[in-house]
Amino acid sequence: MTTRLLIILFSIFFLPFNSFSIESKPIRITIYPTIIDKKVVGSSTTIINRKIIKDNSHLSLGQLLSKFSGINFENLYSGVDVKSSVRIRGFGEQATRNVLILINGTRISDMTIAGANLSRVLTEDVQEIEIIKGGVGSVLFGDGAAAGAINIITKDPLYLKDKFQIKNSLKSFNTTKQVISSVKKFDDFVIDYSITNLETDGYRNNSDYDQSSFGFNFTNFNDDSSRSFVEFKRIDEQTRLPGSILLTDFYTTPKYSRFLEDFGTEKITSLKIGKETNLENDSKFTVNLRLENKDQYSSMLSWGTRYKSKTTLNTAHLNSQYINNESSIGSGVTEKFGIDIYNSTYKVDANDWQYTQYINKAEQKIIEPSMILNIKDKKIKGLNYEVGGRFHHYEIEVFNHLSPKVMILSNKEDNYAWSFGADYNIVDNNKLFGHISRSYRSPRLDEIITVGPSTSPNPLKHQFSYETELGYEHNFSDSRYKISAFRNLIKNQIFYNSTSFTNENYDPSVHQGLEIEFDKKISNKINFNSNATLMNSYVAKGTFKGNETPYVPKLRTNASLNYEINSKAKLSYSYKYFGKTRAGNDDNQILPKSKSYQVSDVKFSYNFRNFKVNTFVNNLFNEKYYTNLIMGRGNAAYVYPQAGRTMGIEIEAEF
Repeated sequence: MTTRLLIILFSIFFLPFNSFSIESKPIRITIYPTIIDKKVVGSSTTIINRKIIKDNSHLSLGQLLSKFSGINFENLYSGVDVKSSVRIRGFGEQATRNVLILINGTRISDMTIAGANLSRVLTEDVQEIEIIKGGVGSVLFGDGAAAGAINIITKDPLYLKDKFQIKNSLKSFNTTKQVISSVKKFDDFVIDYSITNLETDGYRNNSDYDQSSFGFNFTNFNDDSSRSFVEFKRIDEQTRLPGSILLTDFYTTPKYSRFLEDFGTEKITSLKIGKETNLENDSKFTVNLRLENKDQYSSMLSWGTRYKSKTTLNTAHLNSQYINNESSIGSGVTEKFGIDIYNSTYKVDANDWQYTQYINKAEQKIIEPSMILNIKDKKIKGLNYEVGGRFHHYEIEVFNHLSPKVMILSNKEDNYAWSFGADYNIVDNNKLFGHISRSYRSPRLDEIITVGPSTSPNPLKHQFSYETELGYEHNFSDSRYKISAFRNLIKNQIFYNSTSFTNENYDPSVHQGLEIEFDKKISNKINFNSNATLMNSYVAKGTFKGNETPYVPKLRTNASLNYEINSKAKLSYSYKYFGKTRAGNDDNQILPKSKSYQVSDVKFSYNFRNFKVNTFVNNLFNEKYYTNLIMGRGNAAYVYPQAGRTMGIEIEAEF
């Protein structure tokens, strides 16, 4: 399956569907750009709306997501507005490989272990974020969603107004960010673009992070019930890599860096074209093709030797969905059929690679058809079901560095995911929900190939898991609470063995926990939100039986208080507690757990006529803490220090 073939398939899907509608007053389609319901039946799903996103504009996207139950924020680089990723429900050091990040239903995660960098997502463009926790994400979106999926939905051009917007931010550590965006609507099409520039010195020595991006979208409304679009984006970033430091150095010189010259660069260019159509009988059809080129370069010092690498990753993703709200099975049934086809090629520039042996090229192909049925029970009022399945076909080929025509690994595997969920509205605003599911994920290229001076392929089995969840939610007129219990049994979980220096399949692991949420409207001007996550994540059998998953706390809590002073001014306070965690790279559990920490943030915002000003202080009480405790040579403890008190101001003008 080549990129050229994907383009041909896209053309076959794209061209024949001339839309039509039998409604007397046609309405432009509103399915863009998601196919899931506001509440995935039987699953613990969170919808972050535009208001919440705007109220937390001073936070990075990763920090915003971590304010919700079951989600942890990972930041190795420290500071503000730097690279980050997230962890969901008990997945610790392998989280980036088990959490799928999507924009408008199209994945931005790739075939390597590198997590999707959330700092690349411009929050000003985000309309809504869907968080689907658990294995249901595999059925909805495919490979890599064993822990769950986060679907970031950008603003719908249909509802945009003409505007020109400028936003400037000034924050701690010489952090500056400029955003210029514009929207222009015409009778049958919309043009919008955004330009951003971000520069920060970071909290530590050699932790600078620079990013610039340009995005362009053209949406054409073909008629009253269809649209086609073209999206282009270019991102350039340079990240300095300070690395971890000794725990003893953290208490004396937390800004210290062992690596003063290490850095990495990425240049990403992507193009997405698609069409969305309303057909007769209230059915809908979508098809899109996304092409991405990612050029990466890194220079890193390891035990006295500097290693350099220059790689290119090309990815093509074809996605098509057909949604039928009037199923032939019967009334009250919605059918959703889809197919995802991926082709990824990873190439190494031998002239810029300083390992003595490594791969020259790798190619990965994935084909995933899916089907989901939403069923409203007509005999029992308030009872809804959802059943779905996805088939997964995977191929990977790896070629030798010294002889590019010699294949050193060829592997194929088929797998599948399924889910069955139900919710029952006992009375108004009073709901029971639950689901059982099976999910999977394929090994990443970096897991199959052990990177080092002596490189050899390490064929791994697909990871798969079985999850059960049961929950209850009640909404009062001025408050809401929700409780959800879940258990995930993971087979063939891919872990890094720090003794053999290879990735291996462990069997089995267990992730289980309890999520509790409580929200209260104290008055017309004051709102309180809180949640707590209790987790127990461990290896259930084998050599490392009983070992807890690194970087997963037993307890994690969030709370926030929002005060609307008047129609123009708002004040908010938020608090986070993060419990102790086991160290990474410590299979024999030699090191003590990392210390817990608690952080408070405060924000004040004021709206003028065409201006909005946000001021904030993060880590208000200057908590001194670190993340990602890891064991190094000689059983030494290494950590990644995090920033103390940070401050900033944002000025946003809209015309």
